[in-house]
This record gives sequence, structure tokens and C-alpha cells, in this order.
Amino acid sequence: MTSISQRGARGAGIVLAGQAGRTVLQLVGLAVLSRLLPPEDFGLIAMVTVFVAFGETIRDFGMATIGLQRRELSHQQASNLWWVNAALGTAAGLALVAATPLIAQLYGDDRLNRLVPLLAIALPLNGMSTQFQVQLSRAMRYGAAAAADLGALAIAIAVASAGAVAGWGAHALVAQTLVLAVGGLVFRVTAARWWPTWPRRGSAVKRDVRDGAGFGLTGILQYLSQNVDTLVLGIMWDPTSVGLYDRALRLLRMPAASITGPLTQVIIPTLNRVLAEGRTVDSVLLRVQRALGFVIVWVFSVTAAIAPWLIPFVLGDAWQGSVPIFQILAVGGAVQVFSTVSFWQFIASNLGKQLFYYGLVTKSFTVALLIGAAFISLEAVAGAASLALVVSWPVSLVWLAKTAEQDSWAYLRGGLRLLAGGAIASLAGWAVMTVVGDPGSIFGAVVAASAATMVYVGLGIASRQTRGEMQGALRLMRTPLRREETPPARLMSVGHKEMK
Repeated sequence: MTSISQRGARGAGIVLAGQAGRTVLQLVGLAVLSRLLPPEDFGLIAMVTVFVAFGETIRDFGMATIGLQRRELSHQQASNLWWVNAALGTAAGLALVAATPLIAQLYGDDRLNRLVPLLAIALPLNGMSTQFQVQLSRAMRYGAAAAADLGALAIAIAVASAGAVAGWGAHALVAQTLVLAVGGLVFRVTAARWWPTWPRRGSAVKRDVRDGAGFGLTGILQYLSQNVDTLVLGIMWDPTSVGLYDRALRLLRMPAASITGPLTQVIIPTLNRVLAEGRTVDSVLLRVQRALGFVIVWVFSVTAAIAPWLIPFVLGDAWQGSVPIFQILAVGGAVQVFSTVSFWQFIASNLGKQLFYYGLVTKSFTVALLIGAAFISLEAVAGAASLALVVSWPVSLVWLAKTAEQDSWAYLRGGLRLLAGGAIASLAGWAVMTVVGDPGSIFGAVVAASAATMVYVGLGIASRQTRGEMQGALRLMRTPLRREETPPARLMSVGHKEMK
């Protein structure tokens, strides 16, 4: 393994260790708040979050991706991107405040008139935080970035829990969002040792904004596909039903958001350096897919099997209705990790326009499925979401084979092998839960999880190819034990300027 690959592996290990801590904090916060607040409060916030998430997409608009993707980024370029993100975040926040009466009227709930303006405050704060996160990633200071995230999250959960005990209701969840935004900004500014200058014309700002817009438009399509279900359910169903669906969706997205999302901050800079060495992206991404896919597929296989115990244990008995929703969504969650690898290929190959076209096709299909399913039931919506994720992955492979000359067959073959093992393991776990006869018992859950894991690992050991995936996963998990190194100056941002 080259020094660049080793540095990337160490960075991935640090990120995964940090995200493991983040996942634990999120689970603790989820368990505590779900017992202190009713599903209706979560449903109200989920209904507003649909619009806040759109604002988050606008305030980023691909500028973070461009900041990571550029092989060289001067201090002035980074500063210009900071101003763009700050302006977009402020504009999105003001637009959300102005739209408050319309949002409340859309859902037919006057309580949203108080919640929307408060949540809108997070948008300019997150806009100002974006490029500080980029600077930490470009400098490969993944430990500092992880510490900033964990610190902000811990404080936010503590404040929200205290507010829930004090009787704030849904406003406790609003407080969590705002404290997370403020804490994230303060910690990242402190850790980055970088400060933006005043914006200037030139410095390739037009090119950066133009290229970033391609990723931004794709982000809008991604937003639509990920939020139209909650939007339609909020209009057609009551807040309690939305809350049940949203909690299952949050649990599903937690492993992916805690692992694959932050890994983008490591993978893209590493791929840039791999390309600079004259090697192919496939030489790295195939190894990443093997290791990451092995872990994520195992997580969803086990959690789907023990969901009848897991959901009430984590959220409380009031959330029993989320169990079948989570089990259906887990199918799509297991496949989504492979689409994320394709997403990294699009970015590394600077195929922002092709990514947009791909998203236009797949996300339109997703939106149509979700809208149609919302007229049937919550379970139908979950099934539509999973089906869309399953279909989108092979479409991305065909697209990349044509536009990036990717060896898509290798990605498809490796992914299907892992998914087949995960499906067999999950069925084994479900069978054990059925035989035990008490799906709510911790004994049955432990036995079922153990059975699913043994089947999954056993199938891997029996397959020579999958043994490589398992070894890659173990190597990836061992890397946090190694010391984080400071990258050579030539690999850091050109013109990087530290704050005195």
C-alpha cells in the first residue's frame, strides 16, 4: 500500500472511530428523547425538517464538494467559497421564515408558525461552518473534525433532554438543532486555524461556482427523493403517523449517515492524490466497497432480524408501529451503500453534469413511487423507498461504465455477493426469533443476532473472494489505533493561511 493509501486508510479509521462515538451519542439521545416526548412532537419537527433540509441543500449547493474535490485550493478560493456558503445559508434562512405561513397552511397546523422561524436560524450558521469543515478535511485533520462533531452533538443532546424534562415539548428538539449548529460552528472555527479573507473577483470563483452548481442540482434531486415521503405523509396523514415513519427512517439512516457520509471527507481527497500518482480510482474504490459493504450489509441484516425487540428497546413501547417500516427500509439501506461508492466515483471523475442527469432519472422515478405509495399505507411508502434504492444502484453502474470507463461488473459482482450473504443471514436470524416465540425478549434478540452473524461470517469464510472483504474490513477497523500524521505541505491547500 502506498503512503497516500496508508494516509487515507488512517484517515478513514479516525473518521470511523469518531463516527462510532457519534452513533452511540445519537442512539442515547434517540432513546432518551423518544421516552420523554410523544411521537406527535417528532412528527411535527419532521414535517418542518422537510423544508429545513431543502434550505440545507441550497446553503451548500455543491460548494463543500468543490472545496474537497479541487486538487489545489488557494486561500482566496476557499474564502470566496466561504462567502458563497454564508450568503446562501442566510438567504435560505430568510426564505424559510417568509414561507412560514404557507408551510403552516399546507399542513393545517398553526403550531408550525412558532417552530419554522426558530429552525431557520440553523441555516446561516451551518452555511458559515461548511468551509471550516472542508479545511479540516483537506488538511487531513480528521481527529479534530471528529472532536468538533462529537462535542457539539453531546451538548445538543444534553440541552434537548433537559428541555424535554422541563416540558418544552417539540421546542426541545428545536433547541437540539440550534445548539448543534452553534456548537459545530464554534468548535470547527477553533480547530481549523484558518480564517476567510474578504471575497475577491477572479481566483477561479466563477469556475468553482459553476462546477459546484452541478453537484448542487444533484443535491436538490437527492433532497426530493429523500423528503417527498415525509412531505406527502405530513399532508395526508397525522403527525403521529409521520413520527412513527420518521423514527424508523432515522434509525435506518443512522449507520449510513454515521459512516458513509463522513467518509466522503476522506475518500475524495485520497482519490485526488491517487489520481495524481497516475493510478485509477477503481484501484481504491473497489477495496473501499468491499470493506464498507461488508460492515453495512451486516448491520442491516442483523437489525432487520431483531427489529421486533430493537425498536421498542431503543425508542420505547409507544413506537411498536415503526417495526415493520424499519424492516422494509432495511432492504434499501443495505443496497444504498453501494450507490454511495458510485457517488464517490462521479465526484472523483469530476462528472457533476452526468451525476445530475443520473439523479434526474433515478430521483424522478423515486418521487413518483413515493407519491403513489403514500395513498396506500406507511408500509407501502417504505417499500417504495427501498425499491427505488435497489433500482438506482445498477443504473449508476451502467452510467459510470459509459461515462467514466469504470469496471462496473467488478462492483456489481462484489456487491451482489455481500447482499446475498446478508439476505441469508437475516432470514436465519428471523427464523431464530420465530422459533424462540417471544420477539420482545432480549434472549431471543441476542440468539437471533448471534445466529445471523455466524451465518454471515460463515458464508464469508466459505467464499475465497469474500474472505478478502472481511480482511479489508478488519484492516479498516484497526487503523484508528495508528497515529494520525500531519500531511506533507505539498498535499495541503495551496496558500493555506493559519489564523494568528
